[in-house]
Amino acid sequence: MSNSQSLEHRIRAAEQRVAGTYGLTITERLVTLRAPSVQVRVLTTGSGAPVVHINGISAPVLGMAPLVAQLPGFRHILIDLPGHSLAPPYSWQGRTVRELAMGVLTGTLDALDVARAAFVGSSLGGLFTLWATLDAPDRLTRAAIVATPATALPGSRGIAEMESLTSPIRGGLDQRLMRLPSPRFVARFALTEAIGAPAARAMSDDMLDLHRLPLRLPGQAASYRSLLCRLMRGRTPRPENVLTDAELARIDTPVLFVWGEHDVFSSPDLARPSVTRIPGAQLVVVPSGHAPWFDDAPRCAALIGGLLAGHDTPTTESEHRHA
Repeated sequence: MSNSQSLEHRIRAAEQRVAGTYGLTITERLVTLRAPSVQVRVLTTGSGAPVVHINGISAPVLGMAPLVAQLPGFRHILIDLPGHSLAPPYSWQGRTVRELAMGVLTGTLDALDVARAAFVGSSLGGLFTLWATLDAPDRLTRAAIVATPATALPGSRGIAEMESLTSPIRGGLDQRLMRLPSPRFVARFALTEAIGAPAARAMSDDMLDLHRLPLRLPGQAASYRSLLCRLMRGRTPRPENVLTDAELARIDTPVLFVWGEHDVFSSPDLARPSVTRIPGAQLVVVPSGHAPWFDDAPRCAALIGGLLAGHDTPTTESEHRHA
């Protein structure tokens, strides 16, 4: 068995254990698209109205299992974007990232014969979801944006790892280092900067493996760096990836933002002026970092479940602030 096959076996075994931990029965499908010419990995669980989940950059979509498990009664469609987890590598070149993202999302929905769905996007997935509300609004019923939606809103910033990876001098070295074996405690420490210490400590070893092992597969670290370089320059989002006030005002999909008060990529207060420009959008601040469902999955699920059911989000000052 080759090293790549061994890694894939370990990743799949960890996925099975994570799914079992949260009581999820997962069906896997690899979807081949033409425009762009990529392959998307889709995991499906449950039955009912469709809810599409989109992963953050370099993160596995099954990392959202703690949240999915708290939302019964839906057909959950978990999309591993190209170059993520076990989805084949992809360079994200040729057209704008926004155009590529829309091709991936709409093409995947078409392949699955899903006309419209609710979307739950985390980080990069939140950016893709907000783009979809503007460029493919007929495909979304509702949208939950969990944590800072990558570069979408003014004021967001990258972390040190992103600055290093996008550097012409250090980026190539960092990319090669990602492919080297390392102990779990190193990966857990690295995740701490991005998602916060409590969430990183709470992550099981299997969940941690789903985050760290895919980057060692051929092409995945290069995919991560390529996409990151198209989104950011150092720690600063590239202007073309930031939504304008006029675009925000055009969004008419019901949107809920679930934002950790300690989110390292942007604070809720920085986000609030942009969120208020989206008609009817709600901003709920929860006591967490950039991955709120690792800190409090039931709370996040209750908020998102309310959105999916069409309920107004309740405001309780002791738990969160409302935009």
